Amino acid sequence: MAFGDDVAQHGWRTGSVIAAEMLPLLQPYLIRHDQQPALVAADDWLVVVSQTCDIVVSKLDAEPLVEVLLCKPILGKPRKGRRNLESTRHLDFRPNRETHADLVLTAHAVADRYLIPRNLLSTNVPDQARCLDNISSSRVLAWYALRAGRPSWPNNFCDRIRNATDALKDALDLDLFAEDNSEVRVAIAEKNQELRDGEAYHLAVYFVVDEDTWNGDLDDRKAINAAFAKFVSELDACEGIEVNQDLSGVVPGNEFSWQETQQTDQWNFANLSHRD
Repeated sequence: MAFGDDVAQHGWRTGSVIAAEMLPLLQPYLIRHDQQPALVAADDWLVVVSQTCDIVVSKLDAEPLVEVLLCKPILGKPRKGRRNLESTRHLDFRPNRETHADLVLTAHAVADRYLIPRNLLSTNVPDQARCLDNISSSRVLAWYALRAGRPSWPNNFCDRIRNATDALKDALDLDLFAEDNSEVRVAIAEKNQELRDGEAYHLAVYFVVDEDTWNGDLDDRKAINAAFAKFVSELDACEGIEVNQDLSGVVPGNEFSWQETQQTDQWNFANLSHRD
């Protein structure tokens, strides 16, 4: 049996959680230069965040290490500024909506990230009561990708909407965004241009809503439309920003095309603070 097959048979994948019995083996690796080893509390989640294909690759020397993320529980809902990919440094998220519906975890992209030997996975099994669901696993991977691949928007564009940031965040203060059932996407016609005063950036804004959510709850549809109207109004009120009302709108996910995805960026407030 190939090494990777052995790891797979033990049940490891993206989103697996290290069991408490395995923690003593990992303690020497949960450390960074000139710091004390990380302390993992009983209610913390030490989550494997490498891609499943890397976790179960056949040869050990192809991927000798896997990445884990130390996530700590917090009270309440995911916080504004740390949810829904609003920050490249911090992430608040619900790990599993079926098994831990009320639990929220938080993590720091660098300070809580460690590498452990992959060979330890071949002789141990993950926590059987805890794992990330598919939505949360995808969210964490997208969060990491955002650090390197987030869109670079013009400085002058960011400056023009900076004073509206709080109002824009307030417009998105909905459980639909906190629960990852919706996202904001934006197309900026002059995305690669630093425009001068008197020249406007032209935007199309889309609120893309999970199809099941869109079809299942009238109150959710009303709330997302009201949030969209407020968000677009705040943007359009910024000097030097013009939102194309004809192109913009609220769209169920099954109707938002691949082409539209290619032509838009996901809105996140990290794009507005890349110089800070």
